[in-house]
Amino acid sequence: MFMLLLVGLAALAGCGDDDGSAEPSSDASEPELVQMLVLTSAGGEVSPTAYYVDDPEEMDAYLKTFEDRDDVSAAVQQAVADAGDTEGRLAAATVAVGCDVPEGVSITEGDNGPEVHPDKIANPKQECFAPTTSVAIVEIP
Repeated sequence: MFMLLLVGLAALAGCGDDDGSAEPSSDASEPELVQMLVLTSAGGEVSPTAYYVDDPEEMDAYLKTFEDRDDVSAAVQQAVADAGDTEGRLAAATVAVGCDVPEGVSITEGDNGPEVHPDKIANPKQECFAPTTSVAIVEIP
């Protein structure tokens, strides 16, 4: 009964006049992309596994996937710091290595926690000067 009341109140809270001038608000209960880091020649391996970077042990485990590269470590840590205060937990996943950078990601719940999958690249490049590694920093409620 209490849960139904909460759902009803949440639905009513969304009602009201909308003149179209306000920016759409994101639903805090949905996972979302915070930042896509694009690192040139950083290496790493694509994996949907999301590591919670607000946990020091998981941050260390994620950074070890880059063979202890200080530049990658500094970039990921700076991106987490730049995210500031969030409602949920921040996580990172390596979503692409190559010539293309995905424009977005989808975040799903996997068997071992959140998974981050890159959006399909519409027009993939055939070659590039240097490969890039795309790291998605996401917020998980």
